[in-house]
Amino acid sequence: MIIKQCTFLFLGILALPVMADKSISERSTGSTPQYEYNNVHSQDLSASAYLNGVIYLGADGGKNSNFPEVRQTTLNELDNPAKILVRKLVQRDIEGATQLGDEIYITSSLSQVNEDTGDYRVLSAFNIDEKGDVDSERYVYARDLILNGLKAHFGDNAWFRRVSVSFGKTGGLNVEGLTASHNNPQSVIMGLRSPLWHESFGSPKLEPTLSLNKGDAILVEISKPFSALPELTVKTIDLAGQGIRGIEYIPALKGYVVISGSVQKMNLYSLWFYEPISGETRLLSKNNDSFSQLCRPESILNIPNTSIFYVLSEESGTACTNSKFNYVSYDYK
Repeated sequence: MIIKQCTFLFLGILALPVMADKSISERSTGSTPQYEYNNVHSQDLSASAYLNGVIYLGADGGKNSNFPEVRQTTLNELDNPAKILVRKLVQRDIEGATQLGDEIYITSSLSQVNEDTGDYRVLSAFNIDEKGDVDSERYVYARDLILNGLKAHFGDNAWFRRVSVSFGKTGGLNVEGLTASHNNPQSVIMGLRSPLWHESFGSPKLEPTLSLNKGDAILVEISKPFSALPELTVKTIDLAGQGIRGIEYIPALKGYVVISGSVQKMNLYSLWFYEPISGETRLLSKNNDSFSQLCRPESILNIPNTSIFYVLSEESGTACTNSKFNYVSYDYK
C-alpha cells in the first residue's frame, strides 16, 4: 500500500453562481417511493449511481442494517418502487455508490470495530449483463486499508488511537461518500463523515475537552483498490466542522458536488461545489431553500448526457415524518 498526499483543495463559502461562466440552479422537487415494506412506501436511500441508462439505488438496511438493498430503475420510473438487484455478496450498511468504467462501486460504512463484522467493511464492484443481472462481483474488506492510510498520513498519535477503536457514531471511521476521481480513471474517492482531523476531535464521553464538530473533513482516494498494492491519497478539507455525507464528480462541470453533515446524528447539512482546476469552491445551499427542507440528504445522482443531477434524501423514521419531498433536482450549465 502506497500513501501520498493529494493536491486538490476544497475551501471557501460563497454563493451562487458557481463560477463566472457556469451556474447551478434548482429545477424541481419530488418524492420517489422506492421502497415498500408492509404496504408502506418510503425512501431510505444512502447511495445512488447511474450506468448505461439504469439507476442503481442503495439502502443502508435500516435498524442494525438488517435489510441492505441495491435496487435498479430508470429515470422515467424514478417515482415507482424499484426492482431489487440480486447479489451473491452480502454487504451491510451501504452508504455510497458510484460508476467507474463499466462497473458500479458500492461501499459500506466501514464503521464497525468488531472483527466479526466483515459484512460492514466491504468495498465492492460489479458488472451487469445484458439482462440487467449481476454478472460478476469483486470486493475487498476496506476498513483496515483506510485506517492504515490514515495512520500513515497523520501518524500514530492520540487522535488516531481514539478513532481507530471507536464506532462511527462516536468519532471512529465512517465512510458515507463515494465517487469516481477526476485525477485517475482507476481511482475512487471515499468521503468520510468521521473522523474529522483535529487534535481535539473525539467523543466528549471519552474526554470532556474533545468535540465531534471540530476539525476538517477527510477524503481518501484509492487507486486500484482490488489490487495487491492499492495506492492511497489522503487529504483534509474545510467544511466548517462537518463531515462528508455524499460526493459525486460531474464531468460536464469538471467538479464535484458535495453534501456535508454533522458527525453526530443531526439534521444539519450543506451542499457544496468544487472545481479542482481553479481551486474554487462554492456553497450552493442557503437558508430556506429546497435543499434545507430535505430530511437527511445522503446521495447525489448525476445523469450523464444531460445537464441535471439529483440530491436524494432518506424519508424514513420519525424525524422525516413531515417531509414534503425527498429529492431536489438541479440544472447546471
